[in-house]
Amino acid sequence: MVRGLQFRECVEKDPDIDARFIGRTSERMNQVMQRWPWRPSLRRPALAAEAAVSQRRESQIVQLARDCDLVVMMTVPSWSLHQRLAKLPDTRLVTDLIDALWLPSFQKQGWEHVHEMLATSDAVICENEFTARYTRDLNDTVFVVPDAPQIEAFDRVRHSIQRDPTVCRIGWIGGKYTADALYRIFEPLETVFQSHDQIHLRLVGADPDRLPRFENVRYSVVPSYDQQRMIQEALAMDIGVFPMFDVAESLYRGTLKSRVYMSAEAAVIGQRLGENCSLIDDGVTGLLAGSDQEWIDSLQRLIGDSVFRKRLASAGRQQMTASFSRQACYEQLRQSLLSVMNEGSSDRN
Repeated sequence: MVRGLQFRECVEKDPDIDARFIGRTSERMNQVMQRWPWRPSLRRPALAAEAAVSQRRESQIVQLARDCDLVVMMTVPSWSLHQRLAKLPDTRLVTDLIDALWLPSFQKQGWEHVHEMLATSDAVICENEFTARYTRDLNDTVFVVPDAPQIEAFDRVRHSIQRDPTVCRIGWIGGKYTADALYRIFEPLETVFQSHDQIHLRLVGADPDRLPRFENVRYSVVPSYDQQRMIQEALAMDIGVFPMFDVAESLYRGTLKSRVYMSAEAAVIGQRLGENCSLIDDGVTGLLAGSDQEWIDSLQRLIGDSVFRKRLASAGRQQMTASFSRQACYEQLRQSLLSVMNEGSSDRN
């Protein structure tokens, strides 16, 4: 939903595009599934109800698509719906691809037909160039459209959040399924916290049960958040960390986390991997760290030199304003969609 609705304001003002967002299941059904017990014997009725709702919504989507020039599938793991949409003679089908959905862990969650989806789409939109490179082996028409960090939302409340000048807050924002990345900097964090008293680690979105067994690290956890809470938490951070392991899933993940920290004007330390290396100008808009020692050195430097830290944070924020505003990112999406639609018109003529 976030990826689909992030450009809603831009679309509403666009005279050339009329868009409608529809979920494959209903919001009420989502709420039921979140509250329903996870015990398999008790969950079967809810799963059956969810499948029935999804089936009805898929038929509704296909019917609506008949009157549309283009349909964008935003991370929808339904091969049957994809096939029905691909058969519509006058509707172009675009697959929006985030993450490495062809990896085994994703294929077990319903993405076993992802390669067929990519190959039979009229175009594919990817969040970053690493994913686009993989996709181009399956589809000739691939566009890169980065997620907007929505710096405008940060700007609206920026001056209402005051950082504690007595504490240097190191922050991480993610989800319960990505918190395992913190094991990458488990030992560097332990080392740094041994030598500094006035620092604190704030983990936003982490599952406490998935965290390393910290010994010296002083930390707190916000297990869940909405956009407003995320913005408030990020604005309170002095340093934002983006650790990753050197595996395919990390490389295809993109740099939205780094861009969120930059939008909050927190000094970012990103793993020296993937698109972090092209986004972050090391020592200018943030720091890159590869080895444990580089992570220790980067953290020590930002903690000990507040002037340098603030200079990096300010440069990162300026980069987001200049290159990753909502309108700038939307313009890339807009040009991609119009290109696909114009190609479709030419084919029909």
